[in-house]
Amino acid sequence: MAAVVNRATSNNNSNSSSNSNNNGSRSSSSSSSNMPKRYLGILFFCCFLFIWRTITDEPPPAATATSTSQQQQQSSANGSKPNQIIHDPSRTQPLSSNLSSYSNYYYYSPSLVSVDNAATPAPMATAATSFQPSHQPLDASQLIDLHHFGYLMEQPACESHILALILVHTAPRNAEKRLLIRQTWGGSGLTAASSPLRVVFLLGAVPQAEPQLQHTLEQENARFGDMVQGNFQDAYRNMTYKHVMALKWFNSHCSHAQLLIKVDDDVYVNTPQLHKLLREQQQQPAPLHPQQQPNLNRTLSLRSLLQQPHELLFCKPVLKSRVKRSYRSKWRVSFREYPAHYYPPYCPGFAIVYSPDVVQRLYQAAQRSNYFWVDDVHITGVLAQRTNTTITTLQPYVLYETDCERLLSGEGDLRQLEFLFTWHSISPEQVNSLWQLHVAQNYTNMQLDADVGPETGLS
Repeated sequence: MAAVVNRATSNNNSNSSSNSNNNGSRSSSSSSSNMPKRYLGILFFCCFLFIWRTITDEPPPAATATSTSQQQQQSSANGSKPNQIIHDPSRTQPLSSNLSSYSNYYYYSPSLVSVDNAATPAPMATAATSFQPSHQPLDASQLIDLHHFGYLMEQPACESHILALILVHTAPRNAEKRLLIRQTWGGSGLTAASSPLRVVFLLGAVPQAEPQLQHTLEQENARFGDMVQGNFQDAYRNMTYKHVMALKWFNSHCSHAQLLIKVDDDVYVNTPQLHKLLREQQQQPAPLHPQQQPNLNRTLSLRSLLQQPHELLFCKPVLKSRVKRSYRSKWRVSFREYPAHYYPPYCPGFAIVYSPDVVQRLYQAAQRSNYFWVDDVHITGVLAQRTNTTITTLQPYVLYETDCERLLSGEGDLRQLEFLFTWHSISPEQVNSLWQLHVAQNYTNMQLDADVGPETGLS
């Protein structure tokens, strides 16, 4: 009897164990079926964190002596890169290093840009501004944070009859673009001895490992005599040096001119139209100061606008531009370099027109500011806002790509178009075609000198 009981007990235990094993197997199977979902969830969350970290703002680092030292060491270590200045680590300072003095830098103020359909004059200056120009001369050897600046190639000052100086930003290797400009809109006929226009090309230094390129540039300058070269390296992140060098050169060599026109070397400038307007202005009395003209028409023509001697920053403004933070972006700006989310209204660098007082004001502000590598934002956005300088829109006087193609296909009349510039990145073929169209319609027959050379395409 005891044996039967033991066997029954053993059988019960065996059944219980079997049931337990079966339940465990089902539980294990259920758990294993849930594991891939759990892993997928973790993988999805990690991917989301990576994408979010890539496209969002990085937090501002703590401003400690250690971090500053590390940053300077990193700048020195990167000295061999083409966009670095080895001898002057002060350019690593962020714009936000003293936010109390830049309190009015980082806000969007639509009142500081005119966006009418037609060009409008800048409003009269207010009684008080956030920046007062200094009358003390700035050191000629200073360029922002470079204290040993100098010219590797120089040109003489402007003659007294020059009314508009056109400074063309160009790269050392863009010899073909410079030659095309000299043969078309910047040719000798429009920049002859009695012309009110002058064209000068601006560039930076070439790497020391390429002495042959520098020799080629010097030969080009000896032939044409129209190139100015600074001793900073010509590189993408040094564009602000080149921009401020343009303001500096105008102030020291051509400050009596009425206009500074800064363009890139892939833009077509309507110099026949500009030449005509400036010639007409020479035959008219000087315009009154804006403060003596309280009832200015807000739809002034290009002719009247260019006669405005003060407070002119003329361009096609960019509005509400968000700062790029993505590591994949060519225009990425770190939170340390610029802490705000949006840039103020600014002028894209392909074509900008300045009056002399605005040149002087922005130059002095730039010389006393930290370096920021996005030059058009820094000069015509941040510093323009700081100095209470208003942008006047250039949009009606830009010939856009579709209009240019229509004009070159014979659908438009050049004489009916009042434009100053084409959109940037115009092709060499389009430049030549536009110039030949000017020649064919006698747009260049405007009291030019009799010694017009063949390089201009004129007869």
